[in-house]
Amino acid sequence: MSVNKKKRGFFIVIALLLVIVLILTACSRIPGRRDPAYQLGNFEDNKYYQGFRGVEMIFVPGMPTWRMYYYGDTYDNTFDVNVEVGNVGSSWARGGIFLSGYDPTMIEFIGINPGRTSGRACIIDIGNIGFGEFGGTLRCDDYFIGVGSGGTINVFFNNLFGSSGPYAGVFDSSSFGGIDFGYQRTAGDQQRISIGFNNPNIDIEYANHGRLLIGVFQGIDFSRSFGVEYLLAGDTYEYPGGDLAYINFEGNIITWPPGLDQTYQTFMVTNCFLYATYAAPVVCIDPTPFSQDRKVCRPRPYTGTRGQGAPVAVTYIGQENTPRQALFTIHVRNVGGGQVYDPGKLEMCSPYFPGRVSTQDLNIVYIGDIRVSGDLQRLDCVPNDFIRLNPKTGEGIITCTYNIPFSGLRSAYQTPLVVELWYGYSRTIEKRVLIKRAI
Repeated sequence: MSVNKKKRGFFIVIALLLVIVLILTACSRIPGRRDPAYQLGNFEDNKYYQGFRGVEMIFVPGMPTWRMYYYGDTYDNTFDVNVEVGNVGSSWARGGIFLSGYDPTMIEFIGINPGRTSGRACIIDIGNIGFGEFGGTLRCDDYFIGVGSGGTINVFFNNLFGSSGPYAGVFDSSSFGGIDFGYQRTAGDQQRISIGFNNPNIDIEYANHGRLLIGVFQGIDFSRSFGVEYLLAGDTYEYPGGDLAYINFEGNIITWPPGLDQTYQTFMVTNCFLYATYAAPVVCIDPTPFSQDRKVCRPRPYTGTRGQGAPVAVTYIGQENTPRQALFTIHVRNVGGGQVYDPGKLEMCSPYFPGRVSTQDLNIVYIGDIRVSGDLQRLDCVPNDFIRLNPKTGEGIITCTYNIPFSGLRSAYQTPLVVELWYGYSRTIEKRVLIKRAI
């Protein structure tokens, strides 16, 4: 019996040691630069175009510390608020980081002066083209410009990514070339958005994934309302792991109320960024849906349970085929836990914006691109420009029609349905610190 007990005890000790080794191995794993689970995310693996996150941020440990001291009128009252910003989604992102929540009479930060005007604030409003009195608008503090009130409407941004464009050097202009983005409407014409490439050999896919979005809304200036701007590549095959940036705010405790021994201050960081959702599920195009011929596929719904690497997701696509058309019902939902903004009004996201944000400025998602892969013609959709997400559920629906171009084809075939959505997005984090008087 004693020998059996010793053997049993030996095996129990070995098992416990193995468990401890496994736990230590898991805890000691330091996520790498290419691992989107590093501090900012939590994914099982590094598969692209999956997940429900976009640009994430955290406070850098110790910046600021949980406890600070006021030493009087000396340089020792300075401190830093440092934020790590990482693009763990699949789209290019351009955004701004804003710091607020603290008492501006006690603490000041370089570059942030809420006592003065934040400058001329302008809002780019393409969303009302074809719906309101004006075709498109540019609204600033002291002037208003409207384009089109019927007839023909043209709003163009030329050579966005060419050698002389505003983002020259940011993207691969040698292979991409310039791009002309146009919004055009004539009486009775349903064609809304047009895209022209200066390079005839360009792959239109290069304009997706947020690149064209950033160019179209190049007029947004986050620094107008005391923001620090960033431009980050997403976690894709071209940029595994995505881009990372550190945003630093230099602060100083300038005054201290008499008789106060200690106080708490909260530093709130607001992240406002342009982002795109790109989905390309494979669908079945059947020119003869009622025939009994043998087919390689039959239309069936797509369910996006794993997301597309963005906080706004295509969750479901229903499909119905007729002999001439393929009909798609596309369901969209805000799944990122943040706030969706009209991308042209993203400057309103700043806590220092000199105006009130209304429901008309929120939950707007533009239809940046929707087509059958290999066909440059956009699908006819309702709505055709943007959808307004339900503020309670965060959901919206787009119905689109694809006119099948192959009249003599009887065989069904599979092809990707490209859906790209454009929007502004906002998330916030905050940190509460204790400040004590040292003298």
